[in-house]
Amino acid sequence: MQHLAGNRPLVLGEYGLDTIREGEQHQADLLEAHLREVHRRGLGGSYVFAFTDEWFTGGHDIDNWAFGVTRRDRSEKPAADRLERVWSRLGEVSPAENLPKVSVVVCSYNGARTLHECLDSLMRLNYPDYEVILVDDGSTDRTPEIAREFPQVKYIGQSNRGLSAARNVGAAAADGEIVAYTDDDCVAHEDWLLYLVRGMQDQNVAMIGGPNISPPSDGWTARCVAASPGNPSHVMFDDRLAEHVPGCNLAVQREMLFKLGGFDERYRAAGDDVDICWRFLDAGCDIGFAPGAFVWHHRRSTARAYLKQQKGYGRAEGMVQFKHPARFSRLGRSRWNGVIYGEGAVGLPVLSPRIYHGRFGAAPFQTVYQSHEYSPWSWVRSLEWHAIAALFLALAVLWPPLVVAVGGMWSLTLGNVVYCAWKAPLMNGGPWWCRPLVGFFYLAQPIVRSWHRVWWRLKHKGLLPPRPSSEARAALGESKRIAANVRDLYWDNREARGREQLLEALDLHARRDGRSGDFHCPWSAWDVKLTGDVWHNVAIRTATEELGWPRRFTRARWTIEPTRFAWAATIAIGLWSAAAVAVGSLWGCSVGLTLAVSMAGFVALSRRRLHRHTAGWLSEAAASAALIEEQVVPAQRAAQVHPQREAAAEVLSQPAS
Repeated sequence: MQHLAGNRPLVLGEYGLDTIREGEQHQADLLEAHLREVHRRGLGGSYVFAFTDEWFTGGHDIDNWAFGVTRRDRSEKPAADRLERVWSRLGEVSPAENLPKVSVVVCSYNGARTLHECLDSLMRLNYPDYEVILVDDGSTDRTPEIAREFPQVKYIGQSNRGLSAARNVGAAAADGEIVAYTDDDCVAHEDWLLYLVRGMQDQNVAMIGGPNISPPSDGWTARCVAASPGNPSHVMFDDRLAEHVPGCNLAVQREMLFKLGGFDERYRAAGDDVDICWRFLDAGCDIGFAPGAFVWHHRRSTARAYLKQQKGYGRAEGMVQFKHPARFSRLGRSRWNGVIYGEGAVGLPVLSPRIYHGRFGAAPFQTVYQSHEYSPWSWVRSLEWHAIAALFLALAVLWPPLVVAVGGMWSLTLGNVVYCAWKAPLMNGGPWWCRPLVGFFYLAQPIVRSWHRVWWRLKHKGLLPPRPSSEARAALGESKRIAANVRDLYWDNREARGREQLLEALDLHARRDGRSGDFHCPWSAWDVKLTGDVWHNVAIRTATEELGWPRRFTRARWTIEPTRFAWAATIAIGLWSAAAVAVGSLWGCSVGLTLAVSMAGFVALSRRRLHRHTAGWLSEAAASAALIEEQVVPAQRAAQVHPQREAAAEVLSQPAS
């Protein structure tokens, strides 16, 4: 219900018990337990039904029930006194709860504008045992001066190393069993920490988060930002378990955080929370959600700051995609299994929620099912949509009628932007310029974010395995011709070692060297997918054949797969060339032929380079896994050298076990 209520307080409707049938003492016990549970879950309140037993409806008195907390003569039942005591003590923390010590970590880089308000709120938390740690990540503003105004805060200054590094430094300096993170532009509710820790205990999770809500004190530009897409949000599997919680409101068991290696310090400004959440899930840990543990989160106060934030989010998505490619769609969008909630869900082009009514609307409890599937309207504001329109505009040089198609495409975009700006949840209307500004944000945000995600990937296309070591090249043989044509490797081991050890070694080498790829996808027919360059990725499959225990024969085969960019470039060049031939344009055909030849050269060099790098990487991993390499040959010669072992090769064409 809180997810459906969004950022509005959730108040339960009437709740009570009939004392004629259940007894007055049972009523008092039940209502007390109910209200304590309401408070523990972070609800805004609950109505108790009803004040008195006297009830008149339908033209006559109701004399066969007694739901009130006072009798007909207005004398109090035990429930009345119990409710008064419970309501007056709801904010108290009992020593019997045995709450652990918590270290609150705030990481700041030039956040002096809102830092004082943040630290002041943390000094007034309703929690018995906590400390506050401020990690100054090389700020050049008044951050150190503001920190001196709060002598209770443990201040750590360092050179600018990025957000993830600052989070790790704060966790290393923490004394608490739990580390809670918030940002320097957040203001914590006084019960924020209490709800986080209680939720972690109730749900038995190692990580938990809560909502981040725009404060009513924000200016109108910030309110327009809050009504636009791309704000931090939480993603829920169900009512309690989350797939992602934002880093501005996150608590984690310190021991488990260190066990998983802490935050990845490659993420300097964003993406760290997405990465750590997915790593927790991959490790088999659940992530909880506490709806009552909220912080007020100031949104960006200028259009420039908002677009800069989306630029950073786009770069971070490109980095996360390198590390978790299976969690992204073919278009490069993050692919969530849960439902996105919070202000980050504003403006998302998802299908409308579905309501279960029952046959003829007769369902006793009609339920809203939130969809997480993108609607067809998601295309008209996407970068891909504009790229296709730009391609058609270029083709219009050869065939002018295509200008009509381009105009139609961008008209759909403009219409969708106007509709979204009109429907945006702006409280109290706002000045006249708010709706146009929100419309601009709806138009610019997906372009800016997607462009910087794609550009980061193109710019960092070299994140493929480094050049093989001299030992690996020696293992592959001195012949460059053979090394360049290698498509599979195999090893004969007499110590019961096989593909299991090889794949573990691949994973360890990837973590050590920062190599990008997918090592944890249980739904794919390959074992490892290595991120290559702009043109290709590498899919690796392994198989082990039992040759009489403990002798085992292990084989690794890889295939070079075109990237989405390669397919898009091929289609674009093909369309240009076809149009040039159709209209008989000589210069158009020349341009198409030049582009095709150039691309073919790049693709050939890419394939050769990736084959050699992958062979070297596998050889290094096999050596560290203590496999004995028997022979390395090109795939087309393997059957002639060892025809009796083609059974292992056949296994490679089947889904990975």
